[in-house]
Amino acid sequence: MPQRKKKGEPEMLIVSFCDIVTITTAAMFFALLITVQEAVKIPVFQPTPRAVPTDKEPIFFECRGDQVFYVDKDGLDNQVAKLLSTLNPGIRSGDLSQFLKAIGGQEIGNPYYRVDPKYLLVGVMALESRPDVKGEDLGIVTNVNSRFSTALSQIDANKRYIAFLVRDDSFNVFRHARSVSDEAGFDSGWELLGMDEPIKFGAGGQSITVQ
Repeated sequence: MPQRKKKGEPEMLIVSFCDIVTITTAAMFFALLITVQEAVKIPVFQPTPRAVPTDKEPIFFECRGDQVFYVDKDGLDNQVAKLLSTLNPGIRSGDLSQFLKAIGGQEIGNPYYRVDPKYLLVGVMALESRPDVKGEDLGIVTNVNSRFSTALSQIDANKRYIAFLVRDDSFNVFRHARSVSDEAGFDSGWELLGMDEPIKFGAGGQSITVQ
């Protein structure tokens, strides 16, 4: 005759040992699987544009404030060379105070930029953007009559390529300007500049390859 359970005796829910082992093993397996997946996960990198060898010379445009500015480095180089040719060799290789005194109030620049004279003594042309001067925004730069398009029309694509100096806030206008230069048959390259990073040409200055 089966033994009766005494009144008030607590009931016990018995789970088989095999079920416990199975659940624990499955949990450990999934934990191990997730750990392995994270450990061997391959990061995704954006490809860096590959430099293309060229014997063409660059023409520089700056993209700043979501606008495009024509640097006209050739014109600024000519002004610097003309100024330095008027100085005797002793002053050109002397100290900064003598050099600045010799060039006096002679300003070198164009409608968009002014050359900082103190860098010239070490063979560097550093540019300061003129305040309150506007370039061409997205609504203008793609126009066939824009200053950007006009400048491109005066450049020989067989001898020159377009070099963009791009600030963090101006990738939108840069992409459209580059598209315009591509359609005009130009090779191009670009370099990212910090928001307050000056434009410098010469020793350690700007050098942008075709990409």
